Amino acid sequence: MSMLQLRRVVPLAIGPLLAFGLPAPASAAAPGSAPGSVIASTPLPGKEAPGSTATSITYWTQDSLDQPRQALATIYVPTGTAPAGGWPILANAHVTAGLGDDCAYTDDYGTAAADVNVVSPWIKAGFAFVATEYIGIGTEGSHAYLDADAEANAVIDSVRAARATTPALSSSYVVNGISQGGHATLATAAKAKERAPELRLAAAMADAPATKVEGYIPLAGPYIPPLPAPDYTTYVSYILAGLETARPSFDLNAYLTPAGRAIVDDAHRLCYFDMNTRTQGIGIGQMLKKPLNTGSFPSVLRDVTALPVSGFDAPVLVNQGRFDVVAFPFLTDLQVTEMRVHGANVTYRHYATGHNVWAQALPNNIAFARKHLAG
Repeated sequence: MSMLQLRRVVPLAIGPLLAFGLPAPASAAAPGSAPGSVIASTPLPGKEAPGSTATSITYWTQDSLDQPRQALATIYVPTGTAPAGGWPILANAHVTAGLGDDCAYTDDYGTAAADVNVVSPWIKAGFAFVATEYIGIGTEGSHAYLDADAEANAVIDSVRAARATTPALSSSYVVNGISQGGHATLATAAKAKERAPELRLAAAMADAPATKVEGYIPLAGPYIPPLPAPDYTTYVSYILAGLETARPSFDLNAYLTPAGRAIVDDAHRLCYFDMNTRTQGIGIGQMLKKPLNTGSFPSVLRDVTALPVSGFDAPVLVNQGRFDVVAFPFLTDLQVTEMRVHGANVTYRHYATGHNVWAQALPNNIAFARKHLAG
């Protein structure tokens, strides 16, 4: 991921601090709404990464209740002649940018000064780059933030849709993302074979993944004092808004103060920087009228956000910064340990860095992808 993306990351640091401390109603599937089917495809002249073409697509996917939903993605394809079998695909899962329509930004990957370094290394390595915006960012409804199944569906179906619009793409792909995107990467890796048996997921590379959200968010309650950074309130507001989107029958209002209700409403539409401004000086405790470890909140949160620990058919590379105060190493340690216990082939690498592990991990990610695509 790029430095631009990292500036959009929502900190996950609140877990240890706490320790010490909506879509439309369900309806019948629309005709032609099969997952991965393409609704629209638009070339993006002038937005190409060097050595590539760029196309924006709108495609059908499903939320975690299996309802048809639309999503956007941007496809960057190397110029020149594709290799035998087509260009292998890097499916990109981006980090937190916000939940509203204005928060879509993968179509700027090829031109933004920092984000060009996200796409270009993969293009130079001979990959097509397919970047989903997830469900609800730039399309109808809100984004169900950290909804593991919805993220996986959007990523997998973006690959299907990209292949439908670009015959030169291979049926083999790899997936990579950081933070929220790392969460989506692991969710995708566990679901890939079941959801899309016509595709081959060769490898998954998760950088500083958001893990164990279901373990620490329920520790929050009215007793949490204001914390020194607005990111923490932003992060919790996004999770609560995402939960409301993912499970519209869940009574979130039972936990919210009037101030909390107003913040969650704004979380549905405001992008990360604007949400930080909105929550400046507002503590998490001010949002909540009762602890989140009461009632059905913990089970609903677990159902939506918990990452699988089994079902990983492809090799997985997890990259973690030893000094990461956003995605804490001990949470990633626990996720990796549980995956290995359940038989996953996980390579776990640590770096002497913080949350920007993507920069150091990128060459290893490309090498890992090439190795497992070849065999």
